[in-house]
Amino acid sequence: MRDDFIAAALRAERAGFDGVEVHGAHGYVLAQFLSADINHRDDRYGGSLENRSRIIFEIIDGIREQCGPDFQIGLRLSPERFGLKLAEIRDVAAEVLRQAKIDYLDMSLWDVTKEPVEPEHQGRSLMSYFTDLPRGDVRLGAAGKIMDATAAMGVIEAGCDFAVIGRAAILRHDFPERIRRDAGYRSPSLPVTEQHLRDEGLGNSFVAYMRGWPGFVEADAA
Repeated sequence: MRDDFIAAALRAERAGFDGVEVHGAHGYVLAQFLSADINHRDDRYGGSLENRSRIIFEIIDGIREQCGPDFQIGLRLSPERFGLKLAEIRDVAAEVLRQAKIDYLDMSLWDVTKEPVEPEHQGRSLMSYFTDLPRGDVRLGAAGKIMDATAAMGVIEAGCDFAVIGRAAILRHDFPERIRRDAGYRSPSLPVTEQHLRDEGLGNSFVAYMRGWPGFVEADAA
């Protein structure tokens, strides 16, 4: 599996892409390796946090070796949910930043303004646990309910280098440009019509997928 991640990055490079983002968040397989609740391996990929995170560092090393110094590598992590512990993910993030083998770290927070769910870490924003880490030349971004210009600028003001958008970019393909032109810009209210999504460039399969997101697409008229 490690080699499959590396091979996928190499294919992307050969196809003409400038970089890839390694997805270690949202309960996908790399996040499962990081979780002590899910990862019950008894080899060098299970047990201690060093072992559970080993595969991520091996993937990063492999991509860098295969694709060279100019190929952009990002890493996405979730700091909680999916059996993950904030303190452990913060340690992984700190080591990733220290090694400086990636170009950017993308923290998926679900809500960039929220506090941690673990009581012992509450009293400050979840984002702050990562913005205060030394990062050198590695760039740090955060994602989570960034739907307007104020939220996007808030991420930068809180100490990140960039804001990561998802739903806002689906609703408006030119979301960053709209913010550049209008400091008060807000995304359209949900739900939106299928036609709105088609006007933003979504094809049939993408529209059908978005129908599975509660409250995103208007229900068909009876």
